[in-house]
Amino acid sequence: MSEKYLAGFIDADGHLSVRARKGARPDMEFSVAQRSDFTEPLIELRDMFGGRIREKFSGEHLELQMRCGPAVKCIERLKKYMVLKQHHAAQYLDMAFRAPVLRTDSEVLEFRQKVKAVRREPNKFVRNFPSRKWMAGYIDGDGCFAIKKCKKTGYAYPFLTILAAENYTPGIELIQKAFGGAIRISGTNSILQLQLSNPSKAKQVIGYCGKHLRKKYDVAHFILKCAKSGNFRDGEAIRRTVSALNSQQHRLSDSTVTVDDHINEIRFDILKKKVGRPIGVKSNHSKRKRQSNL
Repeated sequence: MSEKYLAGFIDADGHLSVRARKGARPDMEFSVAQRSDFTEPLIELRDMFGGRIREKFSGEHLELQMRCGPAVKCIERLKKYMVLKQHHAAQYLDMAFRAPVLRTDSEVLEFRQKVKAVRREPNKFVRNFPSRKWMAGYIDGDGCFAIKKCKKTGYAYPFLTILAAENYTPGIELIQKAFGGAIRISGTNSILQLQLSNPSKAKQVIGYCGKHLRKKYDVAHFILKCAKSGNFRDGEAIRRTVSALNSQQHRLSDSTVTVDDHINEIRFDILKKKVGRPIGVKSNHSKRKRQSNL
């Protein structure tokens, strides 16, 4: 995995902070959690920087934890590729480097308040365009490819959604700036929804970052192959396949064969349904009389 991909994945699912304890200097801490069926980023980060992986929720999730030296090494190496947490990473590194030994409980409390204040600060590092690998890591962490089926036409309408927590919206705003879509508010979260029903839009978005995806590689490339075949008219079959691929939650060793097998089951020869009033049906609305200018 590239460092840019890992930075995108950390922007989505990572947690940065500085640990404050009485009688010790504050030290960096970093963690990232993931479901136990997708451990590649955690193992890659551990092998590169150290730390330990522990089970959570009866083994359903795994969490990589780093502190002190390994955390500093990891953050210093990857922060230049981050979009959401670059400012926080730089601030925390500086705080951990400059902080003295905390002698009293009040000093510990005061330092923890400073850490929380930094977390509330907006990101100050602005980028003009997302990199391909960062975007892939970010989508693998917080994104989801899904399908809506039109009741009238039966067509499939694929879309990509990316969830962003409060104060962590620069990532979805950067992707919206590059590829469009709409951002809506849901509670304290923001959600980017990017429609991919136009084959050219699906090819633009997935063609840009799709080959770098890991967790969502199969479902993304199935949608891309449908787009390259021309349409999404076989709605039920496409919806069923996307649901099945999403349930796998990880990239298989024979993923290309799996996607090709699914593509062979999709019909792309379905004729486009006519839109508008059927032939012979007249409108019941009275025509407006054209006013004379005389």
